[in-house]
Amino acid sequence: MAINSLKLTTLADNIVYQAGLHGQWGLSYLLELEDSRGQPRKVLLDTGNDRDPLLHNMKELKVDLGDLDAVVLSHGHGDHTVATVDVMEMSGGCPVYAHPHCFMPRVNVDRAGKRTRSGVPEGQGVAEIEAAGGDVRLSKKPVQVVPGLWTTGEVQRTSFEDVPAPSEGSRRLVEVDGAWVDDMILCDLALWADIEDLGPWVITGCAHSGPVNTLRHVQRLGGFKDIYALIGGTHLVSRPDDYIGRSADALEGFGLRLISPSHCTGFKAAATLWSRFKDQFVLNYCGRTIKSGERPRNPVL
Repeated sequence: MAINSLKLTTLADNIVYQAGLHGQWGLSYLLELEDSRGQPRKVLLDTGNDRDPLLHNMKELKVDLGDLDAVVLSHGHGDHTVATVDVMEMSGGCPVYAHPHCFMPRVNVDRAGKRTRSGVPEGQGVAEIEAAGGDVRLSKKPVQVVPGLWTTGEVQRTSFEDVPAPSEGSRRLVEVDGAWVDDMILCDLALWADIEDLGPWVITGCAHSGPVNTLRHVQRLGGFKDIYALIGGTHLVSRPDDYIGRSADALEGFGLRLISPSHCTGFKAAATLWSRFKDQFVLNYCGRTIKSGERPRNPVL
C-alpha cells in the first residue's frame, strides 16, 4: 500500500544552518504523512541525545505532538533515545516501536577492562515510557506503524559491510538472556514507505546494519527494483577512504533519486556522497524539511 505524501522535518542533528536552533550528536525526525487510507499521520523517529536542545528545537519549529500516532526507536543507543518519556508526556501517550534488543543493558569496555554504562539512558526504559502513557511494542519482524509506513524489523546483513564498525580497542557488550555478549547492534532498524508516483523511501537512524544492507532489505520486503530516497544516518563516520568509496559504489546501484545523509555520516563520507550524487544530494540539518514531490530550494545549504 503506497502512502500519498510525506513531509520530514529534522528536529535533532549534528548540523545547524538555521538561526535559533541547536545542534547535538543525536537524531530525531518528525514524519508527517498522508497514509494509504488518506488519513493525516505523525510519527517520530528517535528522540535525540540531548533533551533540552531537542525540546528547544520543537518549540522553535512550533512542533505539536498532541496528535502523535507513534514513536519508532531505530536502536538502543543514547543518542537516539534520550527524550522518549518527554515525548510521551507531550503526546499524551502512543505506541513506541522498537526491536526486542533495544532496551537491553549495554556497556562499553575499554582496553583496561573498565566498563561504562551505555545504551538507553537511565529513566528512559520500558517501565518509565509506559508510566508516561506509552505502549511499548517490540518486534524483530517488520511492523506497520500506520497504514503504508513500516519498520524494517531486524535487517539482514548480506553485503560487504562489516557490522558493527571497528571500535578502536574497546568492546561493546549487551546482556542477552543473562549473558554479556559482543553487541552486534541487532536492534538496528529503519522506516520505509512506498510513496505514490515516486517509489520507496527509506529513513534510517544510524544504519548500524549498513546502508547497503538496509536498502537491500527493503528491496526484498517490498519487491522493489530501485529505491527512490535514502534519508538519515549511514554510520560511515571514521571509516577509511576505500570503505567509503565501496559504499558509494554500492549505493549507486539502487537508482537513488534523493540521498540526504546526516548524523553519523561524517564530513568525509558526506563529501564523497555529494560528489557521486550531485543531482540527488540534499544536505540535512536541524530544521531542514524534505517533502515528497518537492526538491529543497538550496539542497546543499
